[in-house]
Amino acid sequence: MNAAPQRLVLRNTLLLVAAQVVAIPLSVLVNAVAARALGPADFGQLYLATTYCSLAFLVVEWGQPTALSGMVARDRSRAGDLLGSGLTLRAVLAPPVLLMLITGCMLAGYDRRFLVILLWVSLGSVFGTIASACQDVTRGYERSDVAAASLVGAQLLSALVVVPTLLISGRLPSFLIAQAACAAVGASVLVLLLPTLGVPRFSASRRTCHTLWSAGMSYLLFNLILALQPSVDAVFLSKMASPEAIGWQAVARKLTGLLVFPASALTASLYPTLSRLYAEDRAAFRATTAGALRATPVIAAPIALGCALFPQLGLDLFGRAAYGSAGANLRIMAVFVLLLYLTMPLSASLLAAGRQRAWAAAQFGCVALSAALDPLLIPWFQARSGNGGLGVCISTVAGEVLMLAIGLYLLPGGIFDRSHLRSFASVAAAGLAMALTALALSSLTPYTAAPLALLAYVACLWFTGGLDKARIGFLYSLRRSRAPEDTAPDHRGS
Repeated sequence: MNAAPQRLVLRNTLLLVAAQVVAIPLSVLVNAVAARALGPADFGQLYLATTYCSLAFLVVEWGQPTALSGMVARDRSRAGDLLGSGLTLRAVLAPPVLLMLITGCMLAGYDRRFLVILLWVSLGSVFGTIASACQDVTRGYERSDVAAASLVGAQLLSALVVVPTLLISGRLPSFLIAQAACAAVGASVLVLLLPTLGVPRFSASRRTCHTLWSAGMSYLLFNLILALQPSVDAVFLSKMASPEAIGWQAVARKLTGLLVFPASALTASLYPTLSRLYAEDRAAFRATTAGALRATPVIAAPIALGCALFPQLGLDLFGRAAYGSAGANLRIMAVFVLLLYLTMPLSASLLAAGRQRAWAAAQFGCVALSAALDPLLIPWFQARSGNGGLGVCISTVAGEVLMLAIGLYLLPGGIFDRSHLRSFASVAAAGLAMALTALALSSLTPYTAAPLALLAYVACLWFTGGLDKARIGFLYSLRRSRAPEDTAPDHRGS
C-alpha cells in the first residue's frame, strides 16, 4: 500500500523535473537576454514590480492554489464547479486589490515610470492567475504530465516571442508587452485543454464560492506571510540600496529560483497525494513524507554546493561585467537553497496534516526577523561594499534556519528513523568530497571543474550507501508503474 503512493509522487516529480531540464535553458535564455538588454537598474525595477505583484495576486487568488488542488483531489466530480467558482472569486477580488497596490506605491513615492511597469506586470499576472487556476485542477487530478507540458510550452513561447523583441528593441516597455501577450496565450491554451482531460464544464455557485473563500482563508494567511519576506526585502532594498545592487539581487534570485525547481516539483506532486493519504491512510502518509525527506538532501547538496563554488557559471550568462558582484549574493544564497530543499517537503506535509496556522505563525516569525535585520544589514553592506543585497541574503538565510527548526518541531511523529541519519551522513560525506574536489581543481576553468566535482559527489554517495541498489531499483520501477490516473482513486479523467 505504501509503495503505490510513493511511486505516484516520484513519477509526478520526475515528470516535472524532466520538463524543467528542457525549460531551464529557455528560462535562463529569456532572463539573460533581458538582463543584458535592460541593464542592472531596469532589471532591478522589473524585479521590484514582479515581487509586489506576486504579493498582491496572493490576495486575488485567496489561498486557492493549495485549497483548490486539495479539494479537487478529494472529489474530482466537482472540478468544473470548483474551477468556475475559483475564477469568479479572482475576478471579483482583482480590481480592488490592484487599485490598492498602485495607490500604495504612489503614496510610497515611486515614480511614474515604475507605476507603468507595475501596470504591465499586473496585466500579465491577470492571465497568469487564470493559468494557475487551471494548473491547480490538473494537480488535483495528480496529472503532473499536464503541468510539465504547460511549463515547457510557456517557456518555449516566451523564448520565441520575448527574445526577438528584446534583441530588436532592447527596451523595457517592449519586453513587458511581449510578456503579457505570452501569458494571455498560455492561459487560453490551458482553458481549452481542460475538457480533454475529463474536467467537467465550468460553472460557478455561491455555495462553492463560499466554500473556497472559507477553505482558502487559512492558506491565504500562510501564503501571504510566506510572500511577505521577499516583499519586505524589496521595499527596504528600493529605499536603502543602489539601483545596481537591486539588479544584482534580482539576478541572484532568478538563478536560485531555477535551482530550487526540483524541490518545487516534489512539493507540487507531494501535496495532493499527502492530502489524500492523511485522510485515508496515516501509515502511508508517514511513509511518503519520510521518503521525501530522505530524498531531498541527496538532490539539495550538490545544487547548493554548485551555487556556492561555481557562481560564475550562472553569471556568465547574464554578463559578468554588469552582474559580477552578484557572485557574493549567490554564495550566501547557497545556504538558503540547501535549507529550502528541506523546508519545502516539510511544508507540504504540514499543510496536508492541517497545520496551516501553526506553520503560518512560524513564517510570520521569519518576516519579523527580516524586518528587523534588513534596516540594519542593507545600509551596512551598501556603505562598505556597495552591495546592499548582501544584507538581504543574510536575513533570508537566518529566516530559513528558523523555519526549518520550527517545521521539524511541528512535524507529526513516527516519520524519522535511523535510516534518515545514515542517509544524511552519506550526503554530508559526499558533499565534503565535492567541495574538496572543487578546491583541488580551482586552477581549472569552472566548466571543467564543476562536472568533475559533481562526479566526486556521486561516487562518494554510491560508496557510502546513499545510492544503494534498492533505491536505484525503486526509481527504475517508475518506468513500469501505472499512470497516475490508474493509481489514484475516484478518477473520472480522460
